[in-house]
Amino acid sequence: MFLDVLYGVLPLFFVMLVGYGASYSPKFPASVEPALNVFVFYVALPALLYRVVAHANVSEGVPGAFLGISAGAALGFALLCWVTYRYLVRCSAPRAMAGMLTTSFGNVSYLGIPVILGVLGPSAGFAAGMGQLVHNVIFMVGFPVLAQLMLPAGTAHPHKPSGGRILRTIRQALVYNPVTWAMLLGGAVAIWQLPVPGPLDETVDLLAAAAAPGALFTIGLSLRRTVQRLRQRGVPTGAGEPGSRAMMPLMVLGKLVALPLLTVALLLLLAPELDPLWFNTAILMAAMPTSATAYIMAQADTGDGEPTALAIVITCVLSVVVLPVLSQLFLK
Repeated sequence: MFLDVLYGVLPLFFVMLVGYGASYSPKFPASVEPALNVFVFYVALPALLYRVVAHANVSEGVPGAFLGISAGAALGFALLCWVTYRYLVRCSAPRAMAGMLTTSFGNVSYLGIPVILGVLGPSAGFAAGMGQLVHNVIFMVGFPVLAQLMLPAGTAHPHKPSGGRILRTIRQALVYNPVTWAMLLGGAVAIWQLPVPGPLDETVDLLAAAAAPGALFTIGLSLRRTVQRLRQRGVPTGAGEPGSRAMMPLMVLGKLVALPLLTVALLLLLAPELDPLWFNTAILMAAMPTSATAYIMAQADTGDGEPTALAIVITCVLSVVVLPVLSQLFLK
């Protein structure tokens, strides 16, 4: 299993390495990365998720144990991280919030879906889509709302929380999210067996084929920009922040080890007979390195994103080894 997963994962990380190398070329200036992100997020990734859901066997639905354990592990672990950083490590509220996000929110879309399809095969596409949706809804909706409620006005956002702002946050993350609509459309096609014209289906297939390499290439580009940003500003040491030196190892070990182990424990305790495809998908989703989006969210909502940027680089590099090891130990 270790070698199978390693060989399945390595090509994905090689594509990221190609993106990292390309970032040194003048043909790929910093302005290219946002354009690629827009293409992947709004076009290629929705096409991929529509395709895998539309062609999936959804007659048995989504196991409730998968949804409950994936959501429960993520939420419970996020709460544990908040308590640890705020009251045990004694960080400030903004830094504790950023640390909670960094340790809990994995790169479930750009890396998680390609990894699961590469390791488990195309039949895992529907499970991968549902897994990333659970994690993204929790963090991309929950974290901005929580930051508005728990952080004082002026920390990173100058206004006090209001019902209108919270509703706008939820609407932005759900209603305006193309991934959500792609999965809903794919589900409608699969459930009602709606006919799709051949040329349209082939067009979607072409766009979907660009999702995995496009997303991984973009991650590689972003890693170099992240490293550059850290060098320009200096590696964050958290001067004046109690316990900040302990945060980085906690964030890295928490994201790559503790959250996957918690997910495994809940699966074995509550759903040991869960279908291997869903069982394995839940573990792999929990084991993804810190999401690149976490830096943007931490910076925007707490004003303290640099430790998150460093954690993204470290967890991404270490996951090349950690993912095969976890797979060897726990995948069915």
